[in-house]
Amino acid sequence: MLRLYQSNQLEILARQLAEVLATPALSPLQSEQIVVQHPGMGRWLSQRIASQLGISANLQFPLPATFLWQLFEQLLPDVPHQDSYQPKRLAWRIHQLLASHSGQPEYTAISSYLSDGGDLRRFQLAQQLARLFDQYLLYRPDWIHAWQAGESAVSGDHWQADLWRKLAAQESRHWVHFQQQLFQTIDTAKPLKASNPRVCIFGVPSLSPGYLEIIRYLANWIDVHLFLLNPCQAHWAEIVTPEEQARLSLAASAEDLYLDLGHPLLATMGRQGRDFFAAINEMDPGSEEAFAQQPDEKLLQRLQNQILNLEPPEGGVEADDSIRFQLCHSPMREAEVLYDQLLAALDELPGLRPDEILVMTTDIERYAPLLEAVFAAPGERPKIPYRISDHSIQRSNPLADGLMSLLSLPGSRYGVTELLALLEQPAIRARFGLDEAGLEKVIQWLDQASIRWGRDGANKVDFGLPEEDRNTWRAGLRQLMLGYALADHGESLWRGVYPLDAVEGSETRWLGGLLSFTEAVFELDQVFAESVTPQQWQKRLTNTIERFFAVESRSEQDLIGVRSCIEQLVEETGEAGEQVTLSLALLRHRLGELFEQPMERGFLGGGVNICALAPMRSLPFRVICLLGMNDGQFPRQPQELGFDLMRREFRNGDRSRRVDDRYLFLETLLSARQRLIISYCGQSQRDNMPMPASVAVEELRDCLRQMVGEAGLARITYRHPLQPFSADYFRSDTDLFSYSTEMREAAMTVGRGRAIDLPLVEQPLAAVESQAVIELDQLIQFFENPQRHFSRLRLGINLEAADQLPEERERFAYDRFEQSDLEHQIVDLLLREHPPEQLFELFDGRGLLPHGQAGGLAFEAMLERAQSMTSRIAASQGEPLEAPLVVEIPFEQNRLSGYLRTVNYSGLLAYNTAGLYPYHLVKAWIRHLVLNQLRPQGVTLETRLLEADREGRFTPVEQPEAHLQNLMQAYQTGMQTPLPFYPGTSWQFVERYLQGDPEKAQKEADRKWFGSSHHSGDVSKPYNQLLYQGHALNQQAFAETSLTLLQPLMQHLEWH
Repeated sequence: MLRLYQSNQLEILARQLAEVLATPALSPLQSEQIVVQHPGMGRWLSQRIASQLGISANLQFPLPATFLWQLFEQLLPDVPHQDSYQPKRLAWRIHQLLASHSGQPEYTAISSYLSDGGDLRRFQLAQQLARLFDQYLLYRPDWIHAWQAGESAVSGDHWQADLWRKLAAQESRHWVHFQQQLFQTIDTAKPLKASNPRVCIFGVPSLSPGYLEIIRYLANWIDVHLFLLNPCQAHWAEIVTPEEQARLSLAASAEDLYLDLGHPLLATMGRQGRDFFAAINEMDPGSEEAFAQQPDEKLLQRLQNQILNLEPPEGGVEADDSIRFQLCHSPMREAEVLYDQLLAALDELPGLRPDEILVMTTDIERYAPLLEAVFAAPGERPKIPYRISDHSIQRSNPLADGLMSLLSLPGSRYGVTELLALLEQPAIRARFGLDEAGLEKVIQWLDQASIRWGRDGANKVDFGLPEEDRNTWRAGLRQLMLGYALADHGESLWRGVYPLDAVEGSETRWLGGLLSFTEAVFELDQVFAESVTPQQWQKRLTNTIERFFAVESRSEQDLIGVRSCIEQLVEETGEAGEQVTLSLALLRHRLGELFEQPMERGFLGGGVNICALAPMRSLPFRVICLLGMNDGQFPRQPQELGFDLMRREFRNGDRSRRVDDRYLFLETLLSARQRLIISYCGQSQRDNMPMPASVAVEELRDCLRQMVGEAGLARITYRHPLQPFSADYFRSDTDLFSYSTEMREAAMTVGRGRAIDLPLVEQPLAAVESQAVIELDQLIQFFENPQRHFSRLRLGINLEAADQLPEERERFAYDRFEQSDLEHQIVDLLLREHPPEQLFELFDGRGLLPHGQAGGLAFEAMLERAQSMTSRIAASQGEPLEAPLVVEIPFEQNRLSGYLRTVNYSGLLAYNTAGLYPYHLVKAWIRHLVLNQLRPQGVTLETRLLEADREGRFTPVEQPEAHLQNLMQAYQTGMQTPLPFYPGTSWQFVERYLQGDPEKAQKEADRKWFGSSHHSGDVSKPYNQLLYQGHALNQQAFAETSLTLLQPLMQHLEWH
């Protein structure tokens, strides 16, 4: 018996299913078979059945293909446990056949494609053919019969027919074969001994004609219950889109056609359901209808009722919040807006729970990290529990991610950032004896050793470059090892290698870990070089996991997940024969595909359900949200194959990704019970220009426009600002809103310095207990960048950590700071009487110069400037003191301690070939004040200042202690709260202020702080951005601090 249950609500269908299951038809030991399209549907049904019957047990929820194959195994003899024509297995068989037959004349259509692509390109073609043959089995079984009979089924099928016959010669038992065998068994009146006297098929949106035919035959022997979601209770088999009506009208007169447009959404989005229900009705099942009208209170319910009753959209409907369109500038803004929308729904809809909310996105891999960042963000907003499902295995499994990264290294450039990214993984880092401190030290070493990319010079040859070791791993690691072996060797080469004295004491264990890691990585070139069988690859990968991942740091669950994918790869190649071998490229491709499989964990696991927008995920929820509904992303556009023979001859029931997605959108629209929120990037980030939504969304908006009018549609369309701190969210004259008190405070503006976020530190921190003694070097370092010093020492935030990764490209030119640093090193060596003629070899050996002639020219220019500066230093520098000056200067609350080094009887010296910037001068000023406070006998109390084209000095100071006291107090303040002193901006302000124009001085400071279109200001520097986040200067505090610290400096500064 075949029984059809139809409803426009899944809840009703689930209730009817429970009623059927309540009638015993099985042995207590037998499991009920409920065929579903998606495992998520099975979980939902289990919960619904348990809710109605009080228990949900001994239920199985196979997918349609799984159920059918199990049925063949139960009813027919000689059925293999695995279907060798499953696309994932069939691809390997086709791959092997193409390897041996693609050169034959029949295959000229694809021979050129395969001529130069290796086994990876051949396998990719085999995958496309496997999926195509799977479609032929489901939707063109007559072609399969013709090909196996040696006949042509359609013009141009010669090479595909030949390939199919070769596959059938290997194994002829496929889906169509067993279907025919089943029909013959039934037609000969042999009683079927099915293990289950009934089967239920629930909520599937479509089935192939062959599958339906099996159901029809099966229903003669057992009870088959079909529970199908039908969006319309009227007869809608003849409704067509306006385009279809126009096309059909060309073939017949309008009077001879019985065509109905019905509801436009049902016509444009319901083709899949229309054809499916037409095929079902041809089977003449017994039918039970349980359609439910929604109360016409809200726009969403009115729309659903119109579709249910096949009524065209009617005007005069009031727009309301049951349907909302959120137009944002980026996926991140979509996630931020969604959070506020969900908080609003929880506030406005009585009794709404987070688990009654469904969020679906067109690209879960792109949106999942953004949603996690928003939902898990700290702050005052209420927290919403959530679960994200459909993550790929690789994204949620660090072991899989690390293994794929290792597989991508052989044959690569071995870029320094690639290898460091591997060491960022705790399990790999721990395997080689590195902790976080060790990794930080390794990063410093690699930068000092100028390692950029390349295993060695031979590796560079592979990329068409000269065989040169410079800036490679071999050259850099050799420097580190030699520097450790030849400690205190000095600034000279040893047998052409620079000994980099960077490794100290116990750090040798980290150097050993780095050497072991790089050795293991470079060995992969040999380990993975040869194409081998899947079983041999399994051993290789197991050994690689053991070699690179620490046992104690890897999750057992992660390891099981990776091994499962590797075993799946071995299993699916089994029927391709023992001769199948895989290159590294092919292994990486297929294993990567397996790692990209979505994980089912988490769906309906409590909290807001976040998942991919996939068929039969449109379960009924009180609130449904769709993210990423952009033009071009949905409906998805399938790749069209030129050799797809089905494209030439469309038949009812044929599947199409775009048609499936349209029906999915319609089902989603009908599954939202109280609110539907649709979000997309409707505004450009660059110029704020409008951007189109998905065509499905636009069709929905066209329909709603007929119902509520243009003004009503505008009321339910929300165009969000580019930033979440826009004042528009907190004005009473807009419909925009935000639950974030932080953003509300941030929206307050103060002239040009509009607050774009809250300052990171609103209240001063507790004083540092150890500030009774302040080291001179620490004081100098503080005033070089007070905000950096505060962030690192008091907040524990090191922004340079993210930026200190070594550069991966060799040097071709220098910026002014890099050039100044190199020239300073050259000057230092010349002052220590290092032979100038050896300097090029030294700097080139360290990998600090551009390659080739450019490096020589650049060094000559730097050496010339350095020699000029050295001559001037020698002329102005007196006899040095025998020892550094001991600094012990007491103040009321603390003491300044340390050593004043490089003091000459002629005073102190500060120089820079690129010019002395404000922070250079502040550092020199502090040393100058200390010298004047100590007043050593016979020493001139001046500081000479040398730049490339001018000289200057700090004159003697009569009361240095008072100025040092101000610096010490500023230091103490700056260790509790960010000090409003910024060397560049403060210098600009004080310099103009001392010229007698305070108002203009403040304007200049603002200009220096905020910058312009030509240059960035101090506000954009990393630590200022972190601490002030766009705030304007606190003018009073800034002016007072800047004048206190810099006015005496400038009064003692002379240039000539």
